[in-house]
Amino acid sequence: MSRLKPLAWIGWCIVLLTLPGCDGPSDLANETQSPVEVLETNIQPLALEDSAAQTRYGKVEITRSTPDMPPDTLTLDGKEVFRDEGFYIALHHYIQQEKRDLVLFSSNCGGSGCPENHFQLLVLENDAQPQLVSHGDFYGLPDDLGVQADGLKILLDLGFEAGKHKSAVLEGNSLSIVLKTVPKEYLGDENCQWLHTDGLTACIEYRDIDAKCADPQAGFAGYLMRGVAGMADFPGFTADAFNQYCVDACMSGKPAPFDAFATAVCSKP
Repeated sequence: MSRLKPLAWIGWCIVLLTLPGCDGPSDLANETQSPVEVLETNIQPLALEDSAAQTRYGKVEITRSTPDMPPDTLTLDGKEVFRDEGFYIALHHYIQQEKRDLVLFSSNCGGSGCPENHFQLLVLENDAQPQLVSHGDFYGLPDDLGVQADGLKILLDLGFEAGKHKSAVLEGNSLSIVLKTVPKEYLGDENCQWLHTDGLTACIEYRDIDAKCADPQAGFAGYLMRGVAGMADFPGFTADAFNQYCVDACMSGKPAPFDAFATAVCSKP
């Protein structure tokens, strides 16, 4: 009779599987553990021509403050939340997190004289007023912009500044800017060819202004001056070498061979 008792106990466990003691110690241990909070972030890039984004908390839309102004105002369900009068606003990314939405947008003065965008984040939450999050150094070239999530943080790649890699980190509603020293890397054929062709051609043309070629870059057109200044942000650009090649081209009337130029100026391996 004693050998039948364990069989009877197993039978009751099969019937009453949900009772404590029948589903093993590992399940009991799981019941005592606190749930792990997982924050999922969905990032949706917005096209340059997009003037509106539908969020879970309303429609964000670019409008004009007055009919004769550029699209300089941002609204939420028709109510103004931001205005940069006379500037051009653009939407970049729509970001969803568990209990909030964010819209990354920028303003720009327009034209070739304003290559960089100044970015801001519109933060939307249920039963809360819209918030704007930005930073005085939260700017960069729009083509360099990249956005990704890292747990609770949002990381925004802003390209390069002063030879260092520049990024922004959003944690909660706190935004910080990080500049990191990185190794030199080749500017790439397109950028380096532009410097060699357009840049050195302008250096040679400066001979007509000053035969001594004291400062050839002083004669650069605005677009060329801004382009060379923009290159200075990349860690692979050597400004001193470009200055010397520019003077040499002006004095000799011809550009240096590309390969030597690319190695010295553009860090081509």
